[in-house]
Amino acid sequence: MLRYGLRLHRWGTLGFGLVAFLSTTAQGAAYLKLAGSTPAERALFVKTMTALALQLSYFLPLPRHLDSLAGYVLWRAWGTLPLVIVFWAIAAGSGAARGDEEKLLVESWLASRLSRARLVAWRFAAFGAAALVMAALAGGGTLVGAAGVETIPIERLAGQVLTLWLLTLACFGLVYLVSQFPGSKRGAQVLGTVLLLGLYLFQVAARTQPSLEDPAWISPFHWYDAGDVLAPGGTLNLTGIALGAVTLVASAVLAWLAFERRDLRGPLFRLRARASRARQGGTSPLLGWPVARELYRQRWIVLAWAAGIAGMAFLMVGIAHGTVNALLALPGLRGFLGPTGTDPYRGYIALIWFGIAQALLAGFAVHVVAGWAGDDSQGVLSAELSRPRRRWAIVAERAISAVVAIVLLAILGSICTLIAAQQIGVTLDSAGVFRATAMLVPFALTFAAAGAMASSWWPRAAIGVLGLLVFASYMDSALGPVLGWPAWLVNLSVFLLYGSPLLTGIYWNGLWAMLAVVVVGFGAATLLMERRELSR
Repeated sequence: MLRYGLRLHRWGTLGFGLVAFLSTTAQGAAYLKLAGSTPAERALFVKTMTALALQLSYFLPLPRHLDSLAGYVLWRAWGTLPLVIVFWAIAAGSGAARGDEEKLLVESWLASRLSRARLVAWRFAAFGAAALVMAALAGGGTLVGAAGVETIPIERLAGQVLTLWLLTLACFGLVYLVSQFPGSKRGAQVLGTVLLLGLYLFQVAARTQPSLEDPAWISPFHWYDAGDVLAPGGTLNLTGIALGAVTLVASAVLAWLAFERRDLRGPLFRLRARASRARQGGTSPLLGWPVARELYRQRWIVLAWAAGIAGMAFLMVGIAHGTVNALLALPGLRGFLGPTGTDPYRGYIALIWFGIAQALLAGFAVHVVAGWAGDDSQGVLSAELSRPRRRWAIVAERAISAVVAIVLLAILGSICTLIAAQQIGVTLDSAGVFRATAMLVPFALTFAAAGAMASSWWPRAAIGVLGLLVFASYMDSALGPVLGWPAWLVNLSVFLLYGSPLLTGIYWNGLWAMLAVVVVGFGAATLLMERRELSR
């Protein structure tokens, strides 16, 4: 059972482990380039980053020990890993609790006289081993990035690995526990997302609100932020370690008790159904259109991402004054807001908000591709083709529905940006906003096309491959110029192909390159779909 559990987590371990390794390695390698080598340069760097970190507390913990490589990597790389862990814990926890039940695997295991208690224990043990590999890779990346620059004691690194490992297991345990309540994997994913994001946002608020310091201890992300053992002079947060261990054990025991009580593929609590008279409801003619039908299936996903994009647009533009003032006060960072003579607030929106919009739409593309890959394993694709339908029509329907959804999300984000900018007294060029919005569509479609090709070729590995592609493309654009990578390698990043249309106009070479990838990607997906056996 342990071997099977490790097999189920192999792609998650590989994908998220590589993300952790590459992130810590790249940030360590970039430290000298950013911080400088003289005491004066280091002092200016610490002052700059400390001022900027207050505006980025929604994304990163407050920094400590920035005068050392270990302290910078702790803030910049290890500080972002909890967000990565959230996605893995939601996917792995809901899949372990409900995914195997929907595949009828749990019934066969229980029929072979495997007790429910042992099944829960093996699933926790398998994910624990996978999480340990991921955390160890993060530690290995830290050593590689610091090689030749700073010596990091193994005991400090081991303490940081232990902290990350317990955070990962605690998140998995919480998702596994709440997954016992609904009756489906999709419901488990929704509950897990609400729980973990709620705990994370509570910790984000506590970073800048001292009154929330004590209540924030209910969040495992607070326990993680409270430790700084990796940095020089840092300490291992024993309270956080103990709370992580208690959360892990308690979630496993409560999940076992809930699993013993409920039926397979059923919710933990059943509400008494009321007797009702059946009625013949009207049908919408739109559901007869293939693209409209596909969009209807994705309606909750699109609405959730729309709410996230709108909220982030108002948040990021709303804090523009504080962030821009902090950057303008530091001469070394004035250039990040655009060339001399550029309105700094316009440069901030072009750099920060539209950069975040790119990341959000790339995440939406990954989510859409996950649905495409799931259609194959859940039998939806087989049912569609039995109607009968052409395979090329399936790919075309997916492509068109992705275009429509991405256009709607991009337009919504830009409308919210214009409204938020007007509220803070910033006037944006409507033509520039239109260009920036239009370029978001081929940008997101580039990842959707790559995902379509991967899901048509090997659905089980599609999400891992696409996730690595998005992360590698982002790291290429963020660190390539800093580390002096070759121009041809840096220009492979889709984030750089997008350019800065709000400030400098459309980057035509990047546009043609993205459109070429979209055409080739969906074309290859069509050919692969025609040749591949389903559920391979």
